[in-house]
Amino acid sequence: MPRPLFGKQNRFDFRIIRLFISTIVIYSFALGSSLWALPTYEEVKSTYKPSDIQVLDRSGELVQRYRIQNTYRSEEWTDYHKLPKFLIESVVHAEDKRFFSHGGVDSNALVSSFLGNLTGSTLRGGSTITMQLVSLLDLELQPRESKRKTVFQKLKQIQRAVELEDTWTKEEIFTAYINLIYFRGELKGISSASKGLFRKSPEALTPNETYVLAALIRSPQSSIEKVERRVCLLKMERDGVEDCTAISRLVRESLFRNLDYPQYPSFVPLFTKALLDFSKEDGKLNSSFPSSLSLNFQRKVEEILKRNVKSLAEKNVKDGAVIVIDNRTGQVLVYVANIGEESSVGKLDLIRSKRQVGSTLKPFVYAQNFQENKLDPDSILSDSPVGIPVYQGIYRPLNYDKSYKGNVTVRQSLASSLNIPAIRALSFLDINEFVSVLERLGITGLRYPEFYGPSLALGTADMSLLELTNAYRTLANGGEYSELRFQNTTKEIASRKVFSPKVSYLVSEILADREARSLGFGWDNFLSTSYYTSVKTGTSQDMRDNWCIGYSEFYTVGVWVGNPTGAPMLDVSGITGAAPVWRETMDVLHESLGSKLKKPEFENSTDTGYHLSKDGGVEKTKSKRILTPVSGSIFALDPDIPLGRQKILFTFSSYEVSYSYYLNDENIGSAGGPYLWEPKKGEYRLQVKDRDGKVLSLSLFEVR
Repeated sequence: MPRPLFGKQNRFDFRIIRLFISTIVIYSFALGSSLWALPTYEEVKSTYKPSDIQVLDRSGELVQRYRIQNTYRSEEWTDYHKLPKFLIESVVHAEDKRFFSHGGVDSNALVSSFLGNLTGSTLRGGSTITMQLVSLLDLELQPRESKRKTVFQKLKQIQRAVELEDTWTKEEIFTAYINLIYFRGELKGISSASKGLFRKSPEALTPNETYVLAALIRSPQSSIEKVERRVCLLKMERDGVEDCTAISRLVRESLFRNLDYPQYPSFVPLFTKALLDFSKEDGKLNSSFPSSLSLNFQRKVEEILKRNVKSLAEKNVKDGAVIVIDNRTGQVLVYVANIGEESSVGKLDLIRSKRQVGSTLKPFVYAQNFQENKLDPDSILSDSPVGIPVYQGIYRPLNYDKSYKGNVTVRQSLASSLNIPAIRALSFLDINEFVSVLERLGITGLRYPEFYGPSLALGTADMSLLELTNAYRTLANGGEYSELRFQNTTKEIASRKVFSPKVSYLVSEILADREARSLGFGWDNFLSTSYYTSVKTGTSQDMRDNWCIGYSEFYTVGVWVGNPTGAPMLDVSGITGAAPVWRETMDVLHESLGSKLKKPEFENSTDTGYHLSKDGGVEKTKSKRILTPVSGSIFALDPDIPLGRQKILFTFSSYEVSYSYYLNDENIGSAGGPYLWEPKKGEYRLQVKDRDGKVLSLSLFEVR
């Protein structure tokens, strides 16, 4: 008597099924199906991409998770040894009870599935965990227009599952499966499901939570009621408990919670956005970035900015931004893009927003004049009323305090941020070439030169704090420009020369000159540090933007304060607005660190009036001379100004209390500093003599 085809004791020999399926699969290949390249477990794991990247600070601390994939939500790959034993058991019980004993195909479930198909029922069931995994790995096995696989797809799936079992271990198969399947909505993989539904890592899951996850695998998008029934049945089978009240409540709480996926940690989202924008290499994104950020400094500077902006609230200052760059490497150490939760534009990166930069552009105007040998620090510029014909009419610039200083040196003009001398300095340059210089400094988005005209010297161009601060870093690095870095890497940095070391040094020395700065800002202000720094402030038209950018031997710090809306501030200058933030930030960076102005090797230093002393200071190599009035000058008395209010400024290149001013051989006072003389009509011979009566310099001028 023949044996029955089916029964508990008599089942199909699996080898017969495998031979039958293999024959059909080979036949399907002959019809033109492409062969499958079997991946290894390590290949699958290495190509796995979480939806979020992890950003680490320079010490390795996780500071930000940032989503880059919007079609699904997944966390890091979870290895087998991190999965709770009862999670593995729950999933195996729900999806593939004989997973650890079969060779990729469950013969009983498979034959039942085939018979169901022959009798006209839908093709379903019979898929083992291994079969489901190969469907995830091979797009050819994905259902196309219909929601079910074709017969040939099913046969290929079986054959490939058998192949996979011959190569991978059971632990590898289960691990890949649990990391690649969807559980609910956009939640892909066990880590995101555990975090999204239960706010915990997979290692911390409870048995009841694993039942919920296992029940979701079969149909992730089922209604909550259906999921409840599945979870209840699974708990009854596993624990023998018939009361499902508690677990039904867990199902409802967890599935509703999925709408609010936690993004943690999230300390520097805007820095991370900048990191991604600037650090993409060949279109490839890593899942983990060792960033350049110092979380220690970041938190301190955030507090400094918030406190100072809050103190300026009555002056209509609502927000600010700070960036700190390592001079040598170009790595961004601090990136405070706004004041955070209290900001009205918390998602706006004010470091990369473009705004008028005001007087912070002046150092580059003078640097280019030095580069072209058109000016030096002792050159004389007139700070007096001027009208410049432009397309719209006559441009009449004013100084910040609406006063005039007369003839002043370039040193005084730059250090004290005088407007009219800066415009005169720009007039000596080819403005097209100057715009090109700005572009070589990394400034982007500039308009054609004629758009700005002479006002470009006063910073009417829009630039970002990011680009402008890095341009200042170029001066700190002896005129060598290089791009910023957002990753902590030792990769060699490419650079290009914009200014000579000599030019960069002279500009840096002027921006550190407290005495020269006192003409415009006084002696005591936030710019005067006890260690070496070169710094410049700036305020845009109508007090809409306030800047302070400067550098020490090691760091370049850029600060902006103002209003994201562009609303004007009330009586806020660079000294009172951004400068306090800059000063506090610099002090934090130099708590235990000194700073000095570097001593470069000047090329052709004999063609200038300068060389470097042993302590790095600037010394004159040319003979001492009268700076103002320039010999041959002619002055005219203004009949509209009372005589007692008109003055001519006498200045000397090297003040000494032992030197004296002599006018037409009469000693009129000490040459230990500038001297204001009330003019009278006539011709004059101004001399400076030392204590022995030796004439050090002579200047002839006339008053009419």
